[in-house]
Amino acid sequence: MTNDTDDARILEEMESEDVLASTDVQSEESEGDEIRPTDIVFDCPHCGHNHAIDYRGAGLQINCVACGQSSLVPIPEGMKIDDLDLSPGELLTQLFQTRRMLVKSEQRIAELEEMLASIKMRRTELEKSRMTTLHRCAELVGMCQNGLKLQGDMANTLNRMIALIGEEQQL
Repeated sequence: MTNDTDDARILEEMESEDVLASTDVQSEESEGDEIRPTDIVFDCPHCGHNHAIDYRGAGLQINCVACGQSSLVPIPEGMKIDDLDLSPGELLTQLFQTRRMLVKSEQRIAELEEMLASIKMRRTELEKSRMTTLHRCAELVGMCQNGLKLQGDMANTLNRMIALIGEEQQL
């Protein structure tokens, strides 16, 4: 017996192969969907929605498209789940494909991890540069404030000198 994870994986494969066709009776007539002789036709036990699914879906748990409830695809009379098993050659082919995909995925993971490390290093450098720039900006602000203070002091001194010169001329 298969578990829910295997059922989900098989269901995804079937959906990607356009094996799963879930429709109600009215939409079948209006859209022209054909039910193939190999399809399993059944109603949702919760809402009565009519489903048609390829024979390879026998025994799988699916979610009803109408109510979202989980339901078991019935196994037709006289059919065994073992009838759906792949031949050893097909299993070997799938195994090799899976291994190739695993190797490619591992390579991609290594590339992405390397890229992530590079990005982290660049971020650290940029953060240091940002902090240096902030400190320099703070120094410039301080210098500008000192310059404005000196300018104010010079203006006061000049005004005082002008006032003293004006007093001297009046005498």
